[in-house]
Amino acid sequence: MKNLIVTLSLLATLLTMGCASTSETVPTTTPDGLELVRSEKHSAVYIKPEAQLDIYSEFPIVPCQVAFRKNWQRDYNSSHRSSGQQIKERDIDRIKRELGEECTTFFTDALSEEPSYNLVAEWQEGQDVLLIRPNIVNLNITSPDVSSPSMTRSYSASAGSMTLYLELIDAETSEVLVRAYDSKADPDSFVNYANKITNRQAADRMLKNWATRLREPMDAVMRPSASEA
Repeated sequence: MKNLIVTLSLLATLLTMGCASTSETVPTTTPDGLELVRSEKHSAVYIKPEAQLDIYSEFPIVPCQVAFRKNWQRDYNSSHRSSGQQIKERDIDRIKRELGEECTTFFTDALSEEPSYNLVAEWQEGQDVLLIRPNIVNLNITSPDVSSPSMTRSYSASAGSMTLYLELIDAETSEVLVRAYDSKADPDSFVNYANKITNRQAADRMLKNWATRLREPMDAVMRPSASEA
């Protein structure tokens, strides 16, 4: 139990690294019984009391789902009147699909590095399986690449922001054991040409950083002997 407390504290520290303290009030518990262990301005980590994460041996990664900030499409289109710059549903679907695939890939790569975790695509009921479910919510893209023949260029000081939302779930009971979120923003402070490539590069920087930070606390609880060596 002592090792679990230390590890969950490490998880909270890593996921909130670099954020200033907040004056905002966040709930200390969730409706499904998770308790807040750390809160920062842009991040928070909740855990299930008495959760035993070191019993799991198989780790499926659930494909990442993506959700835009509420009314993002409406707000963007209202400030871009040209039909060639309007965001259409097909643009929304494409961005969500592509970013979701990138998110899943980064988490898979982080847990596949040696010594790798036993990542599985299928499992049987009763096995010690811990689902890893990363999601992206509150996605806000400053200058999306619109599928239009228009030659209009967009310039931006930042590609945008998003909240990375992670859950660790017992596959047999569907009980959420850990829930963490971390709001990330592209740090570029200079104005540059924004397109599909630059937007993806910005998203990749955020995703790689977050997926990498997940690995260390997982190692500490899943492989305590190696972490203490």
